[in-house]
Amino acid sequence: MTPTAAPDGSEADTLIHDITAALEADGTLDAGTFDVVMSHRRTQHALTTRLDGRRVVRVLPTSTPSEIMRFVRQNASLLELHAQRMAERAPLHPDKHLADGCKLTWLGTPVRLYLVDTPVPVHLRQGTGAGLLVAYRGDITRQGARPIIDWYARAGRAWLETAAPARWSRLRTRRPLPQLAVRDIGRRHGGIYQEHAHELTLHWAVFQLPPLLLEYVLVHELVHATRPRGRSHGPEFRVRLRRALPDAPARHEQFKAAFRLLWIGDTS
Repeated sequence: MTPTAAPDGSEADTLIHDITAALEADGTLDAGTFDVVMSHRRTQHALTTRLDGRRVVRVLPTSTPSEIMRFVRQNASLLELHAQRMAERAPLHPDKHLADGCKLTWLGTPVRLYLVDTPVPVHLRQGTGAGLLVAYRGDITRQGARPIIDWYARAGRAWLETAAPARWSRLRTRRPLPQLAVRDIGRRHGGIYQEHAHELTLHWAVFQLPPLLLEYVLVHELVHATRPRGRSHGPEFRVRLRRALPDAPARHEQFKAAFRLLWIGDTS
């Protein structure tokens, strides 16, 4: 394993190397599963876990290998807690086999994929029972999930353009409504606000959520767009979010649990 060093010269590199070797020999952390990082700002050692599961041991310029070994041993139980939390947060996004009758969801309501042999744009056909998401079989064969994702983005954008102005007006800000977009923004976020562009983007996949949780995602990002002072999710942000949605904490937990189970375009 190659240790990670702050740019502090050969002495820092040597210390990090020695600490790394000591930890590998001790065995509390498996070789190749952690990085040692030196911090000149911290006043205490720290042991954290990144989203990919890799451990980070944060040490001080005055640390010694024996001192860090004791620290890691004493905090072994913390590693187990980190692992449990990572497992609880790990995405479980399912694959879909895009055949006739494939189960999908739109705004929390079940729909079934209905493939036809005549070229048509993807569209939702409402009826009794579950709706039908109609798609041309040839498009799905050639492009996989792309036509369906594009439909979610278009339909989601239409929903967003209707819903966002009313929610924005309730936030009592003089700023203009952000630019609105719907697209794929990866596996970790349901929405993002980009301050430099004053643009709010929702993931197309969140339009599978029921309206209560979709509203939470939208209002959460709109509150960011009001530019509350302080940290990104600091006290002022939380106050503004609770003012807009008094049950925001409960919706946040429900959203986290639901988002990790959403289909995000993977096919089998």
